[in-house]
Amino acid sequence: MKSKLKFWNQLFLFVLILLILLFTRAFFWHLLIRLKIDSYNYHTLISIITNLILIIVSYVFIKRNNLFVIAGLKQVKLKRAYLLLFPVLYLCALNGIFMDDLNANISFTNILIFSLYVITIGFAEELSIRGFLQSYFINHLGNSKKGVIISVFLASLFFGLIHIINFDKGIYGELSQIGFATFIGVMFGFLLIVTKRIYPLVIIHAIIDFVGDLDEVGAKITTKIVEPVSLENSIFITLFTLPCLLYGLFLMKKYILKAE
Repeated sequence: MKSKLKFWNQLFLFVLILLILLFTRAFFWHLLIRLKIDSYNYHTLISIITNLILIIVSYVFIKRNNLFVIAGLKQVKLKRAYLLLFPVLYLCALNGIFMDDLNANISFTNILIFSLYVITIGFAEELSIRGFLQSYFINHLGNSKKGVIISVFLASLFFGLIHIINFDKGIYGELSQIGFATFIGVMFGFLLIVTKRIYPLVIIHAIIDFVGDLDEVGAKITTKIVEPVSLENSIFITLFTLPCLLYGLFLMKKYILKAE
């Protein structure tokens, strides 16, 4: 009884802190807009600070629950590194294809701050979702095939759901956002289980975000951007990210379900 209560207490506290951080970040973004502060650097620095706090919080929760090994942070060597090629090549190519023209007024400071941002987002999202949340579920449900699979899907679905906090893409856009974030979460979740190390995922995550967000660097931020996505585009986005889910299911079938 006590162990179940501790499980839910830790889970609730972590999710609460995470949501507070995300809503606080959104509050300060909107505050800058209301104050007519349109600097890309100032808005991005808010995200960097939020990421740094989340990194610290995630590490504390991982340490408190002794999840270092499950989270791929200690005492394990990288395995099957070649499996990491697909996500970085496919998602970078996908982001590159749909990249808009770069801002002609990008400065060295913009690039520096943007680079720091993608590094911190890589650490923040991987340590929080895969490092703590997924590992915490595995630690509670058990390291059996069933426990691992349920844990990966639970963490991935949560990863998908938190992407709709801003709700700025319309109903179809938000549904597709949940879909592609969940698909990527499943892929990254099983990659952590199979490769045993989280740091390569952090690097890959940062590289993918660098390519995906490069066209936004240096742009002035004067209003909350609301871009409703049509049903057709929502389906299009989902289909293009479906290979990530399929790759995750391939990893699950080959390295988890068939494991001795």
